[in-house]
Amino acid sequence: MVKIITPIETEPVALVEVRQHLRLPEEQTEDDLLLSLVKTARAYCENFTRRALAEQTLEVYLDRFSVNSPILLPCPPIRSVMEIGYKDSTGTETILPTSNYLVDTDREPGRVLPVYGMSWPVFTPYPASPIRIRFVAGHAVLPEPIRQAMLLLVGHWYENREATGTAKDQTAFSVHALLSPYRVEVF
Repeated sequence: MVKIITPIETEPVALVEVRQHLRLPEEQTEDDLLLSLVKTARAYCENFTRRALAEQTLEVYLDRFSVNSPILLPCPPIRSVMEIGYKDSTGTETILPTSNYLVDTDREPGRVLPVYGMSWPVFTPYPASPIRIRFVAGHAVLPEPIRQAMLLLVGHWYENREATGTAKDQTAFSVHALLSPYRVEVF
């Protein structure tokens, strides 16, 4: 399970870009609707690609450490790991020192692994979600195909405010063609 701790502060596609894409005049006052469509398009693209499209702080919960195996983190790209905590059977949480693990942000998905000569802690775990990893994820610069997919979705939803048939299928095909190369298949 992934939990959002600090949500996105700034959407990866600006309203100025949306207005240009839709060919709307500057004085058009539908910013609330447009922002809502941008947020919905981002959520759709994040769910499809399984990525974090803009910086946000997340937590993932695990049931156990796997001997000395790396832990793959969802929602790439991973920028940093803030902390790793684990609860014993009494519910007491221990924060793992950062010197005990290495964060590999060069791979996708990012991963956390014990440093050389160390292993993950051995403990009697709390019965529910005893391991918690808090991390920062999200693209610093959104890849252009993902940006275009978001704009296509916003444009489609702006022009078709009710359910549609054929236009929806064509839009879905285009959006999926743009997003598919960025889809994370591990999770």
